[in-house]
Amino acid sequence: MRIRKVGVLGAGVMGSGIAAHLANAGVDVELLDVKAEWSSGALDKALKTKPAPFMDAAFAARVRTGAFDADMSRLADCDWVVEVVTEDLAIKQALYAKVLPHLAGHAILTSNTSGIPLARLTEGFPEDVKKRFFVTHFFNPPRYMKLLEVISGPSTSREIVHAFEGFATARLGKGVVHAKDTVNFIANRIGVHGMMLTLHKAIELGFTVAEVDAITGSALGRPSSATFGTADLVGLDTLAHVANNCFENLTADEDRDTFKLPAILTQLIEKKTLGRKSGAGFFKKVGPDLLTLDFATGDYRAEGKVKFDSLKAAKGTDDVIKRIGMVLAAQDRVGTFARSVLLRSLAYAAQRIGEIADDVRSIDNAMKWGFNWDVGPFELWQGLGVAKVNELMAGEGIALPRVAQAAAVRGAFYQDGEPGQPSPIQKAIKSNKIALKAFSSNTVDLGDGVLGFEFHTKMNALDNSVVGDLGKALDLLESNDAWKGMVISNDAQNFSVGANLMLIMMGIQGKQWKQVEDMSKVFQDAFRRMQKLDKPVVAAPYGMTLGGGCEICLGASKVRAHAELYMGLVEVGVGLIPGAGGTLETLKRCLENVPNDKDAPLTIDRLPFVAKAFMNIAMAKVATSAAEARKMGYLRPSDAVSMDRTRLVEDAKHDVLHLANTGYVPKADADYLILPGKDGAAAFAANLYAMRTGGYISAHDEKIGNKLAHVLTGGNTNGQRACTEQEILDLEREAFLSLCGEELTLARIQAMLSTGKPLRN
Repeated sequence: MRIRKVGVLGAGVMGSGIAAHLANAGVDVELLDVKAEWSSGALDKALKTKPAPFMDAAFAARVRTGAFDADMSRLADCDWVVEVVTEDLAIKQALYAKVLPHLAGHAILTSNTSGIPLARLTEGFPEDVKKRFFVTHFFNPPRYMKLLEVISGPSTSREIVHAFEGFATARLGKGVVHAKDTVNFIANRIGVHGMMLTLHKAIELGFTVAEVDAITGSALGRPSSATFGTADLVGLDTLAHVANNCFENLTADEDRDTFKLPAILTQLIEKKTLGRKSGAGFFKKVGPDLLTLDFATGDYRAEGKVKFDSLKAAKGTDDVIKRIGMVLAAQDRVGTFARSVLLRSLAYAAQRIGEIADDVRSIDNAMKWGFNWDVGPFELWQGLGVAKVNELMAGEGIALPRVAQAAAVRGAFYQDGEPGQPSPIQKAIKSNKIALKAFSSNTVDLGDGVLGFEFHTKMNALDNSVVGDLGKALDLLESNDAWKGMVISNDAQNFSVGANLMLIMMGIQGKQWKQVEDMSKVFQDAFRRMQKLDKPVVAAPYGMTLGGGCEICLGASKVRAHAELYMGLVEVGVGLIPGAGGTLETLKRCLENVPNDKDAPLTIDRLPFVAKAFMNIAMAKVATSAAEARKMGYLRPSDAVSMDRTRLVEDAKHDVLHLANTGYVPKADADYLILPGKDGAAAFAANLYAMRTGGYISAHDEKIGNKLAHVLTGGNTNGQRACTEQEILDLEREAFLSLCGEELTLARIQAMLSTGKPLRN
């Protein structure tokens, strides 16, 4: 399906968010509302919102604002029109009456409704339009939430929906789940049931807000905002709206009363105490203190830190299913509460098969993509053991759903493969297509002559072990002509948080300076080797790609990035500069398009270009999207971006094959590093001095800045010749090692390891 232009009707938070994400995907948008100033105001607000709906503020130019009455004719050349107005049937139908005369014969029309039946929305529609009408329920914020629930009617064309799903997946990066036309569809039905059940049980069993969130967050494979933090985040009025919609319309639901609002929630809403947007909800920030609501009195109080030995033990387990199993098995208040909530929630999900979705995978994916659960309910049930969970349910007096009884006979819920969507790397590992296996990594056969190198240390931190394994993978790549190239990626939450700081700290504390320097050189040599191979190496980063994680990408032949990329060189935060080639590569990217031939004499001032590299590193700038990483120079124009994370490795593999099949030749060393030398370093030093004396930076920041400037300006060069890449690498390594010898740098590293936050000293 070719969708080049979309009409978005309704410029509220959701409508403007959908418009922004369509613009992120390169689609032109007509954003209309009742008044033109409403839609233009919404666009202005979106540009100021954090987290940003736009991946690059420049993308807002793809959105044209207007008014329903004056500009409805603009919809005539739209390929898709999505309605995102208030949840009122009469308002929606009145709007459709204005839209239909302008709707192109090929265009699809969808609604973002979450509670109005599709059949009622299409009353009076021509049959031809009914074929092209369905529900597209985005989750907020549209840029960041993967889930897109699609609901078709009996007249909807399956071919059109299938084609749209391809667009939504590849272009918008969405995870599409097909839901039944029922109240609140899949994710909100299951998710809000669980939240309301948790609230009722907390009151019934005498648990506090902080205790509940300690149990129902990461310990149970849920977001760290847990139950009440999530409620405050989405808004208590929004939570109540969904719950009331379920209570009023699901008269035959066996657990209907769970959706009934408890008195305390009604009172909070009546007082306009709606969560974060009103300054208080279940939590209230007072100065530096975070107070919690007392369910009995309605007042706020300081609870102190929640401590449960069983939770502490469980949180030390990385395997999420094992962790949840430990919490369920705990013989204390934690286990009592977890069993009373989680088991009933699982049973409720199982009872919904056939009602809200036809299969367990749809429900699992909806909860992972829409509520950010680590594992879906049936994935968890199967992982813990179907019979074991069924036994626990019986112990809690929960009626066992039929699908659970049938699954117990089979030993699994999934009959068509395993839960989740395994990446090409996971598929290769499970199929035993492992070319090299090591403690910290695997080198796998991705097929078609392409190797895949994945590493899996804690937080994917890079150390000598990972880099050594990379060297062996490169040896394998070179050893056989059958191998055409390699993809570097992995399947964790983030690509890499950087180098292993613990190893660096231990080397510093032991004054093992040779070991510290060797670590830097090993990294430099490995990443440089990738650049010199006559076979392409494509890095496929996503999420946090920091420090050494950024440097390994800068050393690749090409980068195929996920659109949600948080990339940067952040070493100054721990008192260092990049020591694995990142300083050199940043400098190269800032200077590679500056002419240096006979038609452009050496008198060109390169200091502003060097200054850009300096600012990126010295300010520890992190791009908040692949688009921003491109503007900062971390991604080249030749690098590529994928919107769909599940296709990232496959797309990178295609990049490898394209490069290999079109005569790939590695880049020659840069011959354009004509650097300003001591005079340039002096200019940086003057600015750093002014910033220190003005109180903007510390004396140690100034020292780090001067070390960085010394490298970027070429050391003792006179500005009349091009420095070699090796010269810059040697300067980089020397500066890195000298900063390792600073006590204040050691303090910064220790602080980062102990608190996870940078120390300003």
